[in-house]
Amino acid sequence: MAIAAVFPGQGSHRAGSLDAWRDHPAFAVTEDISAALGRDIVAIAGDGTAGSRTADAQPAIFTASIVAWQALTDAGVDVDVVAGHSLGEYTAACAGGCFDVSAASRLVGARGAAMAASCAANPGTMAAIVKLDPDAVAALVADIPQLVVANDNAHGQAVVAGPHDAVDRVRDRAREAGGRAVPLDVEGAFHSPAMAEAVDKVAAALAALDIADPRVPLVSGASASALRTGTAIGDALVAGMLAPVRWREVQAELAAMGVTELLEVGPGGVLSGLAKRELAGVRVHRIEAPDDVADVVGALADHKCSEVAS
Repeated sequence: MAIAAVFPGQGSHRAGSLDAWRDHPAFAVTEDISAALGRDIVAIAGDGTAGSRTADAQPAIFTASIVAWQALTDAGVDVDVVAGHSLGEYTAACAGGCFDVSAASRLVGARGAAMAASCAANPGTMAAIVKLDPDAVAALVADIPQLVVANDNAHGQAVVAGPHDAVDRVRDRAREAGGRAVPLDVEGAFHSPAMAEAVDKVAAALAALDIADPRVPLVSGASASALRTGTAIGDALVAGMLAPVRWREVQAELAAMGVTELLEVGPGGVLSGLAKRELAGVRVHRIEAPDDVADVVGALADHKCSEVAS
């Protein structure tokens, strides 16, 4: 049995995602995060409008994921590999031991602020393209200036990013090709050249940190390969600012590594849904609240017992 922990990205923000944890010992980590950010992260996470603000949504999602991760580790859950979708890769690096929580919080805060500034300077948006294969989506965007494939999430589910007019143009094309374009409620065109101004700021924030080698491999969204050194992971976190998120290939790599149990650690359930579409034979678990921790611990123990019995 191999266990993967995966961590969600920005679209997974849910207002009040920390509420269920208030009486749990893992909630104490929010004090460290607030201190590192210089902001009350619990108040930010409880704000119903935070999801539309990049500078708020990113630390809020990171915090909800880290609280859930702390609860899992306190319960004795060990994993064999980690991965994260866009922002979630920073959470994965923290969970894997590359940074402590305070350092990771400062890094995520810097990333969110830098990307928010790029959104303001270079207006854009994103749309999910559904019911088309990756080659068809690539063909749709090929001759639309400044439009890129930002996420390859699963068969039949990709995301494009670019200026508003470019995203508007692809909607009709998607329909004509037998698919559909679904506008996303985001502040800008992430994983596109619109984020170029944010790269140097994030690289500088990373350069100020000591990046330890991870305790377990981290599968990079930019390369879909397993990384085992802090240097490689730091480079991947910077590259991932502009590179598309190759999540379909990340999932394939997890399967190739023998993963049989996948834990989505944090709010939203987006990655669980994608895993159920792509990873036949892999059991998928969501950890968003304290009761989920007990359920996962029990499920993993039952699986180990079954393996021993067989």
